Amino acid sequence: MSKAWQTALRRTIAALGIGIAAWGAQAQSTNPLVVGEVIARDRCAVCHGPCGQSVAPNFPRLAGQNAQYLAQQLHAFARGERKDIAMSEKVKGLSASDIEAVAEYYARQKPGHTPSGDELLLAVGRYVYERGNRHTGLPPCATCHGPGAAGTTELPRLAGQHPQYIIRQVQAFKERSGNRDSAIMRVMAHRLNDLELEAVAAYLGNLK
Repeated sequence: MSKAWQTALRRTIAALGIGIAAWGAQAQSTNPLVVGEVIARDRCAVCHGPCGQSVAPNFPRLAGQNAQYLAQQLHAFARGERKDIAMSEKVKGLSASDIEAVAEYYARQKPGHTPSGDELLLAVGRYVYERGNRHTGLPPCATCHGPGAAGTTELPRLAGQHPQYIIRQVQAFKERSGNRDSAIMRVMAHRLNDLELEAVAAYLGNLK
């Protein structure tokens, strides 16, 4: 084979290699999970952790959260229906597909939990969550959030969530602050006493 042919062959192979690499990069960039991970690490990791395992309890764990529920909440922040300065800034400029991608990414991450050694408190929390309190007219939380607190597409997964975050959100429903409003949750928030709320939050946080 002449040197000219060898040179031409090497150039062709090099060009093919570049083309394949470019195709691979393009395919990767359009993979929703890859897009979601990039957004999560770029915009969300400081508060929620790169894999949705926030360290600070004032930020919710997102790992294992229902993708559709999470996407709905992000859209609500983007539309201004939910108020939070930091979240409004984070979702700014995200397209609908970006939001769906990051929600799906977090949904596929392994959920965490907050272990508790207070067996009596956990027992109270489980009782209230599963049966409510007939003496105060408090319905069971499980009626809406499910027996394992896995939630639905419309309701959040509560299993493994930071207990302090759950307490803060219930109080927000009670005070109707931060645009947190729901007729059912207002009733629940007002009928839960402090001990019951602490117990339910501990029970939910302890769930895996």
